[in-house]
Amino acid sequence: MENSILRTAPCAECGAEMMWTQNVWPPGAETSAAYRCLNGHLADPSTTRQCPKCGVHDTTLVTSATGQQFFRCAQCGEPFTFPRSPP
Repeated sequence: MENSILRTAPCAECGAEMMWTQNVWPPGAETSAAYRCLNGHLADPSTTRQCPKCGVHDTTLVTSATGQQFFRCAQCGEPFTFPRSPP
């Protein structure tokens, strides 16, 4: 079983592993869930939508058209769109 809190893609800025940060913030710190590398770089949460099949955020934006984004989950391979229904 793979570690679902590690992002498949490395940090775009430094190449380090990216870790899902939900519920790991100390009191009073940033509280938005996102992928963060050991050097503090963040992945934009809008590029890591939650997979409707397995629930992880390790997803890749494949393309975007007519107000919809098309993603593929790196953990289970599920293709999906966001928003779920056309605008």
